Amino acid sequence: MNPTTIELPAAELKTALTGLGKVISKRPTLPVLSYLRVTRNQAGNVTLQATDLDTTAIYAVEQPSEGPPCDFLVPFEPLSQLVKGGKEPVQLIREAKDKVRLKTHIGTSPMDQTLDTPPIREFPPTPLVDGKPVALDARFRDSLRQALDCTATGYNRDWSQHVCVDTRYPEGHYLAASDGSHFFCANSFTFDLKQPVLIPDQSFLRWNKFMEDGVGELSVQTGRKTDAPLVQFKSGRWTCISKSGEGEFPKWKHIVADSKQARTRIELDPAAMATLLAGVPKLPCGHEFRHPVTLEVLGGTLIAKAKATDAKDWTCLILNGTKATGKAVCVTLNRDYLLKALRFGLTTVEIEDELKPAQFHEGGRRMVVSPILPPEPPPTQKPTAHSPAPNPQPSSNPPVSEPPSAQPQATSPMPKETQTSPTAAPPTETSPVKAVIQHIENIKDTLKGVLKDFAEVLDGLKQLEKEKKASDKEMDSVREKLREIQSVRI
Repeated sequence: MNPTTIELPAAELKTALTGLGKVISKRPTLPVLSYLRVTRNQAGNVTLQATDLDTTAIYAVEQPSEGPPCDFLVPFEPLSQLVKGGKEPVQLIREAKDKVRLKTHIGTSPMDQTLDTPPIREFPPTPLVDGKPVALDARFRDSLRQALDCTATGYNRDWSQHVCVDTRYPEGHYLAASDGSHFFCANSFTFDLKQPVLIPDQSFLRWNKFMEDGVGELSVQTGRKTDAPLVQFKSGRWTCISKSGEGEFPKWKHIVADSKQARTRIELDPAAMATLLAGVPKLPCGHEFRHPVTLEVLGGTLIAKAKATDAKDWTCLILNGTKATGKAVCVTLNRDYLLKALRFGLTTVEIEDELKPAQFHEGGRRMVVSPILPPEPPPTQKPTAHSPAPNPQPSSNPPVSEPPSAQPQATSPMPKETQTSPTAAPPTETSPVKAVIQHIENIKDTLKGVLKDFAEVLDGLKQLEKEKKASDKEMDSVREKLREIQSVRI
């Protein structure tokens, strides 16, 4: 057969390979999934395509390429290595049914590589989505990326690994996501969709080059009874097609606090946001698996504080001048979620008490964060006739006094739904089932901490290895000098 050549600019090919590489798995389930599909149609338009069976990414090359229609596979990794550091155009040459040649120049020197390639019929077919497109803007793009950052990984609950385009509420449509410990939603959207859609957490959708200009389209292809619906995003020269989730996202409106409820409200200005972002990571107890930090409002002042396990005193970050209205109150949160809300630009914080979720919001975006509950006190033993009641003794370390308004008060429970909610108000009484669920959540948090500790140990070992190599190099240098000195004759 006659060789078929497609020439691509190096700069454009680098961008295309970066995006396509976010879909190609490092350990593909099928060998053919480590290849790119290169297609040129009758009009000379060239597309590059990658897939992992669940997600397909397609890049349309800017300039047409002269030549007959063709369709063949190119191995991704050798092509990616060839393009790195290069500035010259790259030629993809199909010489035979099972051979493809990659050709470019490094400086003035030609570089040529011939590789095996499987037949095109082994590559999965391109999904077709013909649903009515919905226009997207930069506000949707930014909200989607923030929602994707609030999904869970490795959980069995399918909805927690997706962002829901929620069209169930008549007052407006939402983007919603949760990992079970914190919940994010953004409203003020209007989608021409009949049913809610679950968008899978895909690294390609988080990529800053996708929807770079903030303009795009969303299309949904309703699946058959045995197939999940398909979700397609288009923006610029990129197309991303993914399988939608099959589960139902929980109803969540009841976890968002009613605006009529009495809560302490804190308005954060840019200076306060910057102070919290810089100071909260430096507070103690950051190594614990829950990364606790306490937000306290006292005398109209916001205080972020934490205390090491073996410490008697709190380390406090006092934000003077912060506008806070309401009663004195405090709540303990996972600092990772607090910092995430600040990075999202959620400038208003609302706290009801230490047992209720804290809420962060700005405009139509809102994040609800479950509190870290204080440990339950041990049950008190009632005195009997044979055991006299103990006399209370003064503590050697009395607790920090709080104003009367900061003492726990009776609160009405948040409304409950029959379905599982992304976050739930903590119960006043612990049933055996809820105790088991809480225990499982604690185990998951513990495992996260263990994985983090393993990562820190691994980093330490790598650093020791570097130091050992540097030390060995210094010793070799010293030995070489000693040999030189020994060889000197007087």
